Amino acid sequence: MVMNNKKKLVILGGGVGSMAAAWQLTSQPNWQDIYDSITVYQMGWRLGGKGASGRGDHARIQEHGLHIWLGFYDNAFDVMQNAYPMLDRPPGSPLATWTDAFKKHSYVVIAQNYNGKWYPWSFDFPENSSVPGYGAITPTLWQYILRLIDFFIKHFRDTGMKLYVERAIESDEHQSAIARLNHFVETKLAGLEIGAKTLAQNLLLVIETYVKNLSERASGPTEDDHQQIIWLLKELHASIERHLKEKINFDLEIYRFVVVMDLAVTIAIGLLRDRVLLRPDKLDSLDQEDFREWLARHEAFDETVSCDLLRGFYDLVFAYHNGDTDRPSFAAGTAIRCLFRILFSYKGAIFWKMQAGMGDTVFAPLYLALKKRGVGFKFFHRVQRLGLSADKKSIKTICIARQATVNGEEYDPFVRVNDLDCWPATPNYCQLQEGQALQDQNIDLESFYTTWKDVEEITLQSETDFDDVVFGISLASVPYLCRELLTDPKWQAMANKVETTRTMAFQVWMNKNLQELGWNDESPIMDAFVEPMDTWADMSQLIGSENYPVGEVKNISYFCGPMQGGIPPHSETETPERALQLVTDISQNSFKKYAEAWWPQFDEHCVVDRFYRANIDPSERYVQSTKGSTQYRLPGYQSGFSNLYLAGDWTLNGLNAGCVEAATISGKIVGNVLSGNPPLKDVWGYGDPADDLAP
Repeated sequence: MVMNNKKKLVILGGGVGSMAAAWQLTSQPNWQDIYDSITVYQMGWRLGGKGASGRGDHARIQEHGLHIWLGFYDNAFDVMQNAYPMLDRPPGSPLATWTDAFKKHSYVVIAQNYNGKWYPWSFDFPENSSVPGYGAITPTLWQYILRLIDFFIKHFRDTGMKLYVERAIESDEHQSAIARLNHFVETKLAGLEIGAKTLAQNLLLVIETYVKNLSERASGPTEDDHQQIIWLLKELHASIERHLKEKINFDLEIYRFVVVMDLAVTIAIGLLRDRVLLRPDKLDSLDQEDFREWLARHEAFDETVSCDLLRGFYDLVFAYHNGDTDRPSFAAGTAIRCLFRILFSYKGAIFWKMQAGMGDTVFAPLYLALKKRGVGFKFFHRVQRLGLSADKKSIKTICIARQATVNGEEYDPFVRVNDLDCWPATPNYCQLQEGQALQDQNIDLESFYTTWKDVEEITLQSETDFDDVVFGISLASVPYLCRELLTDPKWQAMANKVETTRTMAFQVWMNKNLQELGWNDESPIMDAFVEPMDTWADMSQLIGSENYPVGEVKNISYFCGPMQGGIPPHSETETPERALQLVTDISQNSFKKYAEAWWPQFDEHCVVDRFYRANIDPSERYVQSTKGSTQYRLPGYQSGFSNLYLAGDWTLNGLNAGCVEAATISGKIVGNVLSGNPPLKDVWGYGDPADDLAP
């Protein structure tokens, strides 16, 4: 008799982290030598977690919120680039390739309120020929600082020189600055000719030359070099303050220039002054401070710390305690890492828009590809709790509620929309024995507050039903599903210190295009508008993937923002209805403000359809990067329990921000460890690379 020593793996939850773990594991040629089976347990009828989408009336796409990929998502794009070829879709069919599924988007707008009036602050980011994905090399922190310096030098020369006018009779302070600069050149850059230009031009030339010399030096910069750079940058900062700061309250162009320069120069000064390059934990060492607090400590202008540009950055990651926009918090090191990746590491374009729903574009291909690889999926299986072994060192049991009974052997989760496999917005009731009752009672099987009585409770036993467990359900569910694990102080600290927030979303379909609405510019992604529904994106590229009558819909717009509120007990079954009504009221009020500010030709007859979403369940809450929280995240492969692995953007994943890329990194690490590979095999952008140029 041949003994089967292969293990069984169960994956709990079907979000990005879980799918990335399954993908990375099954990408290894030896995985079937290790595991006899991989089974994903998913409540309800679809995969996706916070990224799930479904098709409603007219095949309209209904999302959890606004999902747009960033150009630095190398790990996430790597997964997509390898999954799509497995689908064998004919050329010309919908979403046949990943390049059909994702298209570049480079136009970004900050909604700027200047002296009581709204102005679009537009950024058209240059595109490049790089492709996000496999083999990406993340710059070192020193290289990022060099790119930052290159950026603000170019920005000053292109924009600032026409605004920066030195007075005919300069102050003693100005003359002293010239003398100090001349002395620096004589002692540090002998042979460099300066003096025929303005002080600002000379400062830029000296900074550029000095930094270029350092970057070419084999030994790299010393700590003294860092101090010299700080001094030069402070001289430039002081010059901007002397000549331009007093004008920012009555000249919008000067305001924008000063804020951008101040932000960039202050970040460079702060990183060098805090000796981040010399610290083993690099940017993570700054995470005890909020980003705005950190900027203020390094003497950024008050106008910069409070500017709409920075607020838009906070809006991007819902960086507000419990959704309260009066209580911003974004860990400084994590914020700077994200800012560097967004601005200086994007491939192709700063943003990539999906050409269908998140479910259609990401999770349907992953589901189909993983099934081909032999991964099993059990829909309508809701995790209830994890139980520990007697010695408290491993997972012994997993209690799962089966929500419905599938007719036949396997549930087919899709509907066909324009020859594309898509997740529906509700289950395929005809495939369920309880389908009619679910439909008649309008039951939401994904809701934490559902009144539905489960069909049965199943208890999975270790060594019989599973050997290893990947927990891929989002962080706020931990107190409800992992009570026994919370006796571990590290788990308790993670659950208490790593914060989450509700979010809300609103979609609208209109019968006028942007130009007919009065928006006389490119298709935007806009941030920093009136709180709390602060973000808008034109998503009209989706019109052709839905089935409204031809010509009826000319614009699709998505909106989202943070939402205040905790997690009421699941016995308060009226919670979803109350939350949805609140989102409806906020959305209608916000939509009116958007129309008043940006769409002068809008009227109520423009609206064809609307969809509202309140993300209030524990598994839906957005995982935040508040100050002082990074240290409490657990690595996915060091859960403290021998057979338990964690996947999701809430783990310690090197990026430590709520996004698809962070969840993918987490999942890939777990997949590597499960297959016996080094954790970071084929993982790009984990943390801050070793800075060989730093002293």
